[in-house]
Amino acid sequence: MADYPYHTEPTHDTGAITSATRDTAISAAEGRLKVDAVDKVFLLEANNHPFITLLTNVGRTPTGVSYKGSGILKASTGSPEFKCFEDFYGGKYAKASGTYTATGAITITVNVGGNTSPAYIFTVGDVIINQRTSERMEVATVATASTITIAAAGRSIGSTAASAGADGDGLFIIGNANEEYATSRNINMTRANEQTNYTQIFRKPVGVSGTEMEADLYGPKDLPWQRAKAATQHAEEIEMAFWFGEKGSTTGSLSKPKRYTGGILEHIESNNAYVQDQGGPLTAPDLNTFLREGFTYGSSTKMLFCGGVVLQAINEIARGQLQTKIVDKTYGVKISTWQTAFGDVNIVHNHKFIEDYAGYAFLLDMDSFRYRYMNNRDTKLKTNIQANDADGQVDEYITECGLERKLPAKNALIKGITG
Repeated sequence: MADYPYHTEPTHDTGAITSATRDTAISAAEGRLKVDAVDKVFLLEANNHPFITLLTNVGRTPTGVSYKGSGILKASTGSPEFKCFEDFYGGKYAKASGTYTATGAITITVNVGGNTSPAYIFTVGDVIINQRTSERMEVATVATASTITIAAAGRSIGSTAASAGADGDGLFIIGNANEEYATSRNINMTRANEQTNYTQIFRKPVGVSGTEMEADLYGPKDLPWQRAKAATQHAEEIEMAFWFGEKGSTTGSLSKPKRYTGGILEHIESNNAYVQDQGGPLTAPDLNTFLREGFTYGSSTKMLFCGGVVLQAINEIARGQLQTKIVDKTYGVKISTWQTAFGDVNIVHNHKFIEDYAGYAFLLDMDSFRYRYMNNRDTKLKTNIQANDADGQVDEYITECGLERKLPAKNALIKGITG
């Protein structure tokens, strides 16, 4: 019988001193090497990447040292192309394109904001009102994707007389009318739309020589200092892609897939969301118009991420009305709240909106967005990725993530503001 029980031997590091000496690659392989976690990356300089910070940390609980729980606007994905689905209530408003007569049966061509099938918001039996003439009418048929018909008997419902229609008249659906003992009316339901985006691989390496690692320097040691700078720069690069990136994919020089995540600017401008091109100084009436349109859909509290030129104009217009919000202490992002008749505006100065983008501001419903990261590919610091015989150390932050985007109409953009 052996002196010691049999057991599975662990890995042995043997050999000459030059090859068997323990280093950080071994402790990393053991899983014992501490590295900067995602919290550290995104909270290091939070005001330099406020959108990323809010997406990844809102909903978490600060302990004073780190955070507990997960951000409500952050989720993993098992595919580099991730999807979400959006649905809408049927529309209730259209504009007349062209004229129609004051008497008899009519056909009305309608327009709904460039929609390719504008007449499909209507259903037989809908009662509509022409806002300009106040005539109430009943829809007889949905003749084509862009036209509806009104029978002679469906004109002038009530006491208001029939009138000729003009190009651009607003037509509002104000309910529907049905006779006794009728069968069910036609079904009119909307389909959900699919929205997709890609995860993008972001990388930020740092490296120092072995001598530099041990050199006595003014300030901190060089490798930790370079890591700290790279952490902020890495988060800033993700932030800028989330604002200005355009969805796309290609094949790289290694014949492997290469993907680009689409950002907020593309989401708003390519999906008929409200865009106000100011082309000059911002006045109080212009700002009111922007807020009125921007709060048409979605939450009564929205975030306004703006450049310095926009913030300067708002400070003048809303002087004495801005209040600093407690969130600036919770997540490291300074937020000012402005209570308007349209809703509460939480204002964040995005320090990366400079030069040509200093006159931009995005009014966002944060429920429209989520930070999506590939399974086990959220931000990590990989250490000791240099060649085995290199006299130094190379570390790298790597993240594979993308921006989930939905319901663009809940968001708005104002641009071209000058000082």
